[in-house]
Amino acid sequence: MTKPWRLAPRSLKKQLLFSLLSALLLGWSVSAYLNYQRTRDEIAELFNAELAQSARVVQAFVDNMLRLRALTKLWEREKTPELFDTPILGHKYERKIAFQLRSIKDGLVLRSESAPEFALSLTRNGYSETVLDGQLWHVFSLSSENGDYVIHVGQRDDIRRQLVESIAGQQIIGVLIALPVLGLVIWLIVSRTLRPINRLKDELASREADFLQPLALDALPEEMLPVVNQLNALLAMLEQAFVNERNFTSDASHELRTPLAGLQTQLQVAQKAVDPAMRDQAIAKAQQAVLRMTHLVQQLLTLARVQHHNAGIDLQSVDIHQVLADTLADLEPLARAKQIDLELRGDAKMAVAANPQLLQILLRNLLDNAIKYTPAGGAVLASCRLEADRVAVCVDDTGPGVADAELARLTQRFYRCVETAQSAEGSGLGLSIAQRIVALHSADIDFGRSPLGGLQARLILNRIV
Repeated sequence: MTKPWRLAPRSLKKQLLFSLLSALLLGWSVSAYLNYQRTRDEIAELFNAELAQSARVVQAFVDNMLRLRALTKLWEREKTPELFDTPILGHKYERKIAFQLRSIKDGLVLRSESAPEFALSLTRNGYSETVLDGQLWHVFSLSSENGDYVIHVGQRDDIRRQLVESIAGQQIIGVLIALPVLGLVIWLIVSRTLRPINRLKDELASREADFLQPLALDALPEEMLPVVNQLNALLAMLEQAFVNERNFTSDASHELRTPLAGLQTQLQVAQKAVDPAMRDQAIAKAQQAVLRMTHLVQQLLTLARVQHHNAGIDLQSVDIHQVLADTLADLEPLARAKQIDLELRGDAKMAVAANPQLLQILLRNLLDNAIKYTPAGGAVLASCRLEADRVAVCVDDTGPGVADAELARLTQRFYRCVETAQSAEGSGLGLSIAQRIVALHSADIDFGRSPLGGLQARLILNRIV
């Protein structure tokens, strides 16, 4: 048989670290890419401005030479060799920058050593690009006012690329250095933030099964308080459940001990009896003990079942008048045996919010209790009526009633009123079961003196309109 597939447990700490570091790395990557693009554009703008400025400097030089009528000297290399044979100073970018001065009529007038003899660009004004010896050049061209001369200032593209790559490399190195440091800082922050969870885990792991005291709320972050409060509520519910279980076991064993002892005694009497009449009497009393014990066990099982119901029981629309009628019909043979008159009053089709099975158990216990303690020839009245937005169900009998001082104890388990304990067999669990079902329905129940002279049980249920 294959085991059901389920997800492996995930570490919250690892998930936080991975998420934060991933977000950090992604943010840095996007930022670095955008910075790279912006840096490349800014460097291009800067170098373009530098080309334009250099062209205008050369233009100013040419204009000045024209005014002095000395520009023609530049055409004769033997007269001005210093202009053409100036040694290269050795800067790494020097051969990647070039300029030309060209006459429209006479061709090349002046050029740098890195510039070719042919025109750097065919454009007379503005920016252009050209390829020389497999290298891309950015060129700015500027012509004189009369159009006789054109100045070309060029720059190789790899200068710009090297500068951009140098800046990008420095950024990457900074990221590579900072990422482990920030990763360590994030790890420390996450570890410190999750420390209360680890303390809570250790505290729960160190507890014994019977230690259900509330967890301490000191030094807990605000986000953990609802969880710990719910855990404390659950621990309180478990503690109460264990207390109820212990009390239930203790009370049940105590209550079962009496009928078992009586049964054993009567069986011993029947075994030793010589007189048939005495033997039959002992067997009859043993049967009564068995019936009492059977009733007690049934009540204990019912009590255990309703005690283990969750607070969120399934509520439905139930016709309370019909449930009362059905329950009275079930108990009619018991009432007939005691010549007790059963009566039902109230409007039909009166809906309440209830669990049908539990509501039937509740009403059966109330009515059975009334029939049991009502003397022969008496009467039991069940009624239902509207009270504001709720429904009141009353069970009245003509029995001996209960003293006012004893009313508050009627719903205690195994409690039986002294005045009525000898008049009927019982286990003292019926009204305790009723009280638990009432609590599950968020309803109300109280007991008092009935207008018929006996006890009145008054149940208030939520109405469905």
